[in-house]
Amino acid sequence: MKVLDYLLAPLALAGLVATGWWGLYQSPQRPANLAAQLEQDANAALARNGYDWAHVRMKGQRAVLQGPAPSDDAAMAAAETVLRSAGPGGVVVGGVTVVEVAVDPGKPVSPYVWRAEKTPDGAFILSGHAPSERIAEQLAEEARRLADGQSPQNGMKVAAGWPGGNWQGVARLGLDILAEAESGTVRLTDKTLRVSAVETDPAVRADLSARVKNLAAPYKGEPLIHGLATWTAKHTEEGLVLDGKVPDEVARQSLMGLAQANFSGNVIDRMETAPDMPAGWLEAVRTGLPYFARFRAGEMGFYPSAGDAGLAIEGEAAPSTAYFLKRDMAAAAAGADPTAPVTIWTYPADVPVPEADGIDFSTEPAAVCQQAFDAVLDANELSFEAGSAAVSRESGPALDRLVTVSHLCAPDLLIEIVGQGDSDGEAGATIALGRARAEAVMTYIVSAGFDPARLSAVGYGPDPSGQSNDTAEGRAAGRRIVEFRVRTRSD
Repeated sequence: MKVLDYLLAPLALAGLVATGWWGLYQSPQRPANLAAQLEQDANAALARNGYDWAHVRMKGQRAVLQGPAPSDDAAMAAAETVLRSAGPGGVVVGGVTVVEVAVDPGKPVSPYVWRAEKTPDGAFILSGHAPSERIAEQLAEEARRLADGQSPQNGMKVAAGWPGGNWQGVARLGLDILAEAESGTVRLTDKTLRVSAVETDPAVRADLSARVKNLAAPYKGEPLIHGLATWTAKHTEEGLVLDGKVPDEVARQSLMGLAQANFSGNVIDRMETAPDMPAGWLEAVRTGLPYFARFRAGEMGFYPSAGDAGLAIEGEAAPSTAYFLKRDMAAAAAGADPTAPVTIWTYPADVPVPEADGIDFSTEPAAVCQQAFDAVLDANELSFEAGSAAVSRESGPALDRLVTVSHLCAPDLLIEIVGQGDSDGEAGATIALGRARAEAVMTYIVSAGFDPARLSAVGYGPDPSGQSNDTAEGRAAGRRIVEFRVRTRSD
């Protein structure tokens, strides 16, 4: 027996050495290996649970949570996910023992938009931004309650930048209004609540409109609550659908021609003639339809009942499409029947900017923002009507691309728009014209949802660079916005 012990002793010693080597260098419980595995597990758990803004760096079994957190409760929820990502923790079992929350404030969203839609079956679709996970959950629960237990389709995302105050109360009011209306949508953009809904009962319609209008400051409400439309144009998956009644075949063919000339897809005619249709609305429709056909999404309708909106246009469009639609509709309304008002609600859509392809807006923010503005202005015409601050229609593509670039630039940058006047007339008048042109472009960019506090306008005379403006070519060049200057708050 002793001889056997002597023979097995070296083998036992070798096994002990091997086990020690494995424990020190290969075991998952080795500090370096354990940290790597925990880091992998934690980041996988974050991705699996939708925390795409967050990542983890391990220090042994201590996790450091980093990233731009959209809210405090989002950071805490992500930390809980990390803590549970690889078991209960402890020296033997492994796992994360402590989570150090070292997140940064998330990039604020501007404009801050939350949206709710009531579907034909009475359920809700929720989308857009919410200040916190808790508030998003409470709004979803409220929508479920108002829909008699139907769970909403929930696409809300937590984001920084909410406008404060009683934001949740205003959003809940929007849900209440939708619940009482037959159908519709609400859109809370920063501090403005817009309600677009259908309600055939005039008394209910008036009550709902009054509740929206009476929102307490600093929030404001804009109602567009109407009965059934007599005529509509609507962007759908099928194409652009024209539906409802028109007074005669000539009107029908006219509207179809306008839609087909301005819509790149399929135009579907579901209109019918009805000689008893009221007069006075077709001219407004003919003015607005070519623009509406170029919308990305939305609906245009004529509502003939007393107290309704008259002609209403709502949807998503490139900024220049919305800008010139409003300008032309205002001109047309000057001689129109004042009892048939036009309501236009547009939501800006960014456009591709090929001149900015390849520009990384996260590096040297001020320099690359300036580079992108210069590239757009070099490649696109930005001009005005002669002797005027009215932007030319040919400038639409340039303005749309400038708006998109402004949204891509870092949110802490300031933009100075420099306008230039003509050489004809007194120096003071030309400087005033230059400033008016800069202000016109500034107004345009603000109408597309940009923060006005980050913009300023400056006017110059014929040519701030000293170039001659005494020729026709020079005056033409003088009718351009010659410069966008990017500033930091320390400049």
